[in-house]
Amino acid sequence: MLPGEEVAVVEEFIPCEGTYEDNGKVYAAVLGELVLDHEEKTAEVKPRNPPLKLKPGDIVWGEITDIKTSMAICEVIAVEGQERNITGDTYGTIHISNVSSGYTSEMGKEMRPSDIVRAKILQVKPSIQLTTAAPHLGVIKALCKRCRMPMKKRGNTLYCEYCDRTEYRKYADDYGEVDYTSIGEKED
Repeated sequence: MLPGEEVAVVEEFIPCEGTYEDNGKVYAAVLGELVLDHEEKTAEVKPRNPPLKLKPGDIVWGEITDIKTSMAICEVIAVEGQERNITGDTYGTIHISNVSSGYTSEMGKEMRPSDIVRAKILQVKPSIQLTTAAPHLGVIKALCKRCRMPMKKRGNTLYCEYCDRTEYRKYADDYGEVDYTSIGEKED
């Protein structure tokens, strides 16, 4: 079906996803395959190349943009395993209670602005809520607070070789092993 092509009349089918109604007729809103459900009496056009929408359970990559007392603001960059760009709202929050499985006293000790994190989506509506409370979730790249150089894992802390500084983060179990250079890049 092509956008604008008539697919049914409203007396027979109710417009659904990928369709719209105008003057008693149902039209395709997107390029795709027509699906007429005779049992439910719905007309739907399934797009051939649908946009990527976030959903609960998705593992995502994000960048921490701000830290508040009880939460981190995170811009979701990409969905793990997907090459498509995300549609819709991309800003979410990680509440202090969803940072780790243990007690977290201060958000600023667990994450910092510009940290790259791997997180799991808990909910998308009314707002995106994320968690890093699993061993494979958390910070995968951190920059030193003082000199802004990349930090390396040393024991259970992160260490900056350039200014001899130690910091703590809620990091993922594979910190330092993740190729984060292509996260969120658009394919040409």
